[in-house]
Amino acid sequence: MIERLTVSLAPGYGGQGAGQGDGPQERVIGQLGRDPARRGFALEWDAEFAAAPLPIWPVHTRQYSGLLRGPETRPGALPGLFEDSLPDGWGRLLLDREINAAGASRAQLDDLHRLAFVGTQGMGALSYRPVTAPQSAAELDLSWFEGVIGRIDDETDLEVLQRLRVISGGSQGARPKFVAQIGPDQRSLRDHRAPWQEGWTHVLIKGRGSLDPKGAIEAELAYGALMRRAGIDCQQMFSLKGSLETFFATHRFDRDQGRRRHMASVAGLLNTGLQHGVFDYVDLMRLAKTLCLNKAQTAEELFRRMVFNVRAISRDDHIRNHALLMDTAGQWHLAPAFDVTFDPGPGGEHSMAVAGEGRAPGQGAFATVAEIGGIKAKRRDQIIAEVDAALADWPQVAQEHGVPKPLRQTIEREIAAARRWA
Repeated sequence: MIERLTVSLAPGYGGQGAGQGDGPQERVIGQLGRDPARRGFALEWDAEFAAAPLPIWPVHTRQYSGLLRGPETRPGALPGLFEDSLPDGWGRLLLDREINAAGASRAQLDDLHRLAFVGTQGMGALSYRPVTAPQSAAELDLSWFEGVIGRIDDETDLEVLQRLRVISGGSQGARPKFVAQIGPDQRSLRDHRAPWQEGWTHVLIKGRGSLDPKGAIEAELAYGALMRRAGIDCQQMFSLKGSLETFFATHRFDRDQGRRRHMASVAGLLNTGLQHGVFDYVDLMRLAKTLCLNKAQTAEELFRRMVFNVRAISRDDHIRNHALLMDTAGQWHLAPAFDVTFDPGPGGEHSMAVAGEGRAPGQGAFATVAEIGGIKAKRRDQIIAEVDAALADWPQVAQEHGVPKPLRQTIEREIAAARRWA
């Protein structure tokens, strides 16, 4: 039974060598344990970190004394800072399958145990010790992953499930995915935990979900190309060919030449948990302008992404699909855009409303968000025109990326309809 976890920030965030070499070491934040008084969890700050803190959770942390507790509105939950590290979707499925295969009960494990499974190799820069995971790097290839996910519903081999869970790297979202390093040839893969070497890049690789239409991977790659044409900050995206399917691959923005970067989703920053709640791009604009260093640039970037999501019918735009990064000086910036693709949304609505409108936000809603962001009308209209010009290339870009004709035509019609919303 794990009672406490030591939580640390990755090297580079102010940690000093402590008998383990002259280079920077992880910086201890504190001890995370159970909070019987509230039947939840709390962090006891490390004294050295509290004496010279970094704003690792800027919305909810104003002081670094006493205990950092989970939200009173959600008894039993972790503080959102650490809840962000929990796998969900595919990652949670793998962990549950592994627990069952080991003969244990999921009811015996709480989120403290789950963070121990995440250990030192989760998303972002936070580490949790003790670690409940093998530490040695394993052989890795796409064909093995493709073969296993095809039979995941029937898989009971503990070693296979453990290997799948480890290479998932604590990732989130419903699609089957894993993290790795890719070589200079853009084909060779190795374990994401291997020591970084020049020419290798940390990537996230995902396959088509069971409910995704044929061509969903190709469509997401095409959306990536259109985002770049629209001037949106996003990571490089490319395809990897499996035996039967095409896989989506993208460079990880929480890794920089092997160094881990502290990140937080908007859900984690706001302490909402896995339930995304009611949120609006108006609120997101205010939050980003409050936290981020370059406010004018941040406002324009966020507005550009919003217009793209609306015009391209990318409605899975909930607050776990927006994130911020903190640099080593403690300054926050928008993370690159991610998980942007054609998605009709729940009930034909955006997961996040645009100035109160979720189904067909148009010029009026755009104007409200732009005003909140301090974007003048002329610049607002210029950004909208630039996004529309990029999306006008959809037929050509989609064909170049191999999007099947029925899906290509469906998306083309939806994009055209979105431009007519008032």
